[in-house]
Amino acid sequence: MPKLPKLRLTYHAQMRLVERTVDIDNAKRAIAEPDERRADPYGKIRVKKKIGGRTIVVVYCDEKFKDRKNEYLVMTFYYLDQKTKP
Repeated sequence: MPKLPKLRLTYHAQMRLVERTVDIDNAKRAIAEPDERRADPYGKIRVKKKIGGRTIVVVYCDEKFKDRKNEYLVMTFYYLDQKTKP
């Protein structure tokens, strides 16, 4: 397993982390070893990874935007199969 990347989260991503109970290590694994990776013309990368029966989607800035601390700037993340809240 490759070394997991460091992440920097936007405010929006911080809020979604809590709201959607995203496991930050799953987000790191999705970036490090995605099952699917798509770039858009605006410098955003969308990756998907199936982990433990769930599929996580992470949207982050293209690698050329990584800051000097070698962190990926994550804009949002979510699971495709969101659990319903009680």
